[in-house]
Amino acid sequence: MPHIVITGCGSGFGRLAALDLARRGERVFATLRAPDRSDLAGIAEREGLPLTVHRLDVTDPASVARAMEEIGDRVDVLVNNAGYAQRGPLETLSDAEIAAQFDTNVTGVLRMVRAVVPGMRRRGGGRIVNVSSSSGLFAAPYEGLYSASKHAVEALSQVLSFELAGAGIAVRLVEPGAFETGFVANAPVAEAFTPGHPLWEEYHLFWERAAGLTGGERNEPTPVVEAIRRAALDDDAPFRQLVGDDAKFIVESQMAAGLEDTAPLIRAALGL
Repeated sequence: MPHIVITGCGSGFGRLAALDLARRGERVFATLRAPDRSDLAGIAEREGLPLTVHRLDVTDPASVARAMEEIGDRVDVLVNNAGYAQRGPLETLSDAEIAAQFDTNVTGVLRMVRAVVPGMRRRGGGRIVNVSSSSGLFAAPYEGLYSASKHAVEALSQVLSFELAGAGIAVRLVEPGAFETGFVANAPVAEAFTPGHPLWEEYHLFWERAAGLTGGERNEPTPVVEAIRRAALDDDAPFRQLVGDDAKFIVESQMAAGLEDTAPLIRAALGL
C-alpha cells in the first residue's frame, strides 16, 4: 500500500482525491492549512478509512517541516494540489498579491518536492503528481497571474521529470479545465481593481461569455479525481492528462495558433 501525501485538502480536488483514494484502501496523509475547519478527520473515523489529517501550509517552511516530521520519511506519492487563482488585470496587481500567488502555486510545489525527494531517492523510487491547469498551457485573460504560475508548474514538472528519472521517481501532470469545486468562489480579485477602472465592464463581460461557452455550467469534478488517482497509482499513466472538453478545446486552439498571439482568437470566440 503506497503512502500518499496530498496538499490542499481543505476543499476541491484535494479533498475529493483524498477521500477517493482512502476509500479504495490507500494510505492517505491529507494536508491542509486549517484542519479544525475540515470534516475529513471525522469522515475517516466514521468510515474507518486509512486517512489522517495534518496541518500544512505550503507557504511556510516550518509548517512543511513539522508536517513531514509527523507523516514520516516514507512518502511514495506526493500530490501537489494546493493552489488558488488570483484574478484581476495584471496592471492592478500589487507586489504582495504577486508574491503570494507564486509562493503558493510555485514555490510551495518546490518546498514539497524538496521535502520528499531525499526519501524517495533512498528507497529507489516514488511519484510526484502536480495538479496544474489548462491555464498552464493557454493563458487566461484576467487570470494572468494564475496562468503564469501554472505555466511555471508545467516547466518545473518537465524539468523534474528529466532530473528525477534516474532515481526512479516519476512525475505526472493533471490539467483540469473548469470544474465545480468552489475554486472560483475562493479566487480573490486584485484590491486595486475597482469599478472605476477602464477594464471593469469588460472583465465581467469576459467571465460571463467564457461561462457561456460551456452552457454557463462548470463540470462535475469526478473526472479530475479519476485522473489524479491514475497519475498517483497507474504505472502506465501518461506524463500529461488534460481533463475536460473545455481544456482540450482551448489547448487545441493554442496549438492552432502556434507561436502567434492568442488575444485575437479569444476576442473572436467571446465576441469582445
